[in-house]
Amino acid sequence: MKFSRFETVLGLATLLGLGYMVYDYSGFGGESVQGLSGSIRFEGKPLAKGTVRFLSVDAENPKCFGGYVNNGRYEVPAEFGLVPARYVVEFSSIHSDDMERMLKARQRGEDLELKEEIPARYSRNSEVQVDLSSGGVLEVDFDLD
Repeated sequence: MKFSRFETVLGLATLLGLGYMVYDYSGFGGESVQGLSGSIRFEGKPLAKGTVRFLSVDAENPKCFGGYVNNGRYEVPAEFGLVPARYVVEFSSIHSDDMERMLKARQRGEDLELKEEIPARYSRNSEVQVDLSSGGVLEVDFDLD
């Protein structure tokens, strides 16, 4: 089974852990960080599980942060917090548990396909942006219709 670039990147990010993606959470370069939380609704219902990723739009100083979605809620703890900036936000219905199941199935020689429930306009080609440049935003809710 061939995986798309999106699925490969998602799998690697999940396996390496979100902590690796936010290695600069401790404030290297003097940037202040903040936690962020909120809700995610998809088609009018809370997103049961998945991931949310925040990718800075600053090409000269790219940053990536993320968190897991459980029962319609996500959290990026302050210790892994976001620096004030504008971000593109990507959503996925695939959770780390799903990735682990797929990897174990592949080790047994089985073919387990993961299905992304979130449309591309909210996932790999996300059109969603959020401005956290003020540094004062601590909660952001997303309603994906």
